[in-house]
Amino acid sequence: MNQMSPQSPQPPFLTDEQATEDEPVFQAPWEAKAFAIAHQLAADRQYSWTEWNDQLVQEIATAESSTTDSRTYYECWLQACEKLLIAKGLLDTDAIDQKVVDLAQEIVADHDHLTHEDA
Repeated sequence: MNQMSPQSPQPPFLTDEQATEDEPVFQAPWEAKAFAIAHQLAADRQYSWTEWNDQLVQEIATAESSTTDSRTYYECWLQACEKLLIAKGLLDTDAIDQKVVDLAQEIVADHDHLTHEDA
């Protein structure tokens, strides 16, 4: 079975070689957060690693087959996670959309705050 054991520090699709390379695995902090969230949801058995893998493969295939889809690898992770959570009834699209709006407003507010402090 492709389930991660409780003792395993990494998901089954990340090889030891990939985990020990000197190159950074994440290009931005949000990518690490997306990884951690997906990992924790599977560890909490909100979905199986097989379900996760199947959804991620589908998202990557969709992105790669389209000439207009410019999603990055971790954007595919995020989309896979969202779709699984929606399919399982743990989130709905309205909740996700509202969170995106809230986060965007926080970014603008933080930027405005920094700009006013510098003046």
